[in-house]
Amino acid sequence: MSDNSVDVSDDIGNLTFPQAVLRGATLRCPACARGKLFFGLFQMNKKCPDCEFSFERSPGYFLGSTYINYAFTALTTTVSYVVLHFGLGWQKERLLPGLLAFCLIFPLVFFRFARSLWLSLDCYFDRVGASEAMSESRQAQTNSLDVNKRH
Repeated sequence: MSDNSVDVSDDIGNLTFPQAVLRGATLRCPACARGKLFFGLFQMNKKCPDCEFSFERSPGYFLGSTYINYAFTALTTTVSYVVLHFGLGWQKERLLPGLLAFCLIFPLVFFRFARSLWLSLDCYFDRVGASEAMSESRQAQTNSLDVNKRH
């Protein structure tokens, strides 16, 4: 754990829904709200650089983030079409190329946010699983410190 880390197990237990959404929207650790989830455009850290909370989950865990991504894409596209076509009278021939481009580009841009929201909301709704992820991270760190002391 880094020098400025704190015990965040209580923070996970006290995580509110607005906090979870805010941490997801700002791409921050759902446990401490300080560490960044991503270190590249699409590369996610394995654990929080601040509190060591494990972001890694079982294979297929982040499949749920595709539902968030799809929902935001579909909702935005549908609302845009309805407002621009029926509200402002734009012709669908004028709208469809732009909306199609949006449907192709937006999911790539929103990928990081969808993953972050999925992880944060999972920590909110499954506090036991989040606490276990924190415990596993701390146990792994303790084991690595013990190994280093032996050598």
